[in-house]
Amino acid sequence: MRGGIYVAVFVLPAERCIRVGALGRRRFSAGVYLYVGSAQRNLEARLARHGRRRKPLRWHIDYLARHARMIGAMTIAGGRQAECRTADALARRFARPIRCFGASDCRCESHLFFAGPPWRRTNRSHGTSTEKETPNE
Repeated sequence: MRGGIYVAVFVLPAERCIRVGALGRRRFSAGVYLYVGSAQRNLEARLARHGRRRKPLRWHIDYLARHARMIGAMTIAGGRQAECRTADALARRFARPIRCFGASDCRCESHLFFAGPPWRRTNRSHGTSTEKETPNE
């Protein structure tokens, strides 16, 4: 796929305060984050960039990606409107930790969503999720 939208999945192993460009210093809880973005050209290159920790800081996600590990991404065909529709759908399911994160060029509240602690597991046979007490790593 040459262009489209994506949902990149990041894991932040420990809580930390991170400066996010003009948004300033923000506290991020340890856990899994979903970031909705788009690239109308070179989608694979954009995702590879998000997965690197050392890079010039250009987008809000770059600041988080310096501390969090990208563990995967889902790509979807579509343009800018599909990006915002996807962010809106995720906003109904997940918390938005930082207003305007990744959404400075649209009217969305945020394009970053907190999906929960990294040790949250789903019981596949019952479709329920459980949290396992795990020491901070």
